[in-house]
Amino acid sequence: MRNLDFHRLTAVCEWLNTLPVYMFKGELTASLMLYAYEAADLGSVDHSVRIVLNYQASLEEPLVHESFIELVEQVRSQQPPQELVEFLARDTTH
Repeated sequence: MRNLDFHRLTAVCEWLNTLPVYMFKGELTASLMLYAYEAADLGSVDHSVRIVLNYQASLEEPLVHESFIELVEQVRSQQPPQELVEFLARDTTH
């Protein structure tokens, strides 16, 4: 804990508070916090997470935290799966 960058952790917590965390399981909240803390560009993480959250809203069940983070990584690397691309290409999204 002493090796954590307090200012970086604060920025990640502030960002996390802009998301609907009340809807997340603890595993997803923890995974997002760790992922965002380790990422160099918090803006890129935010954009990708919001895309995945929007996509997840169209699913019957929420993604498990590992799958959610995998999708975030794919979006950040500009290699999203085809079903996500098709969802975003729809005229109307939720």
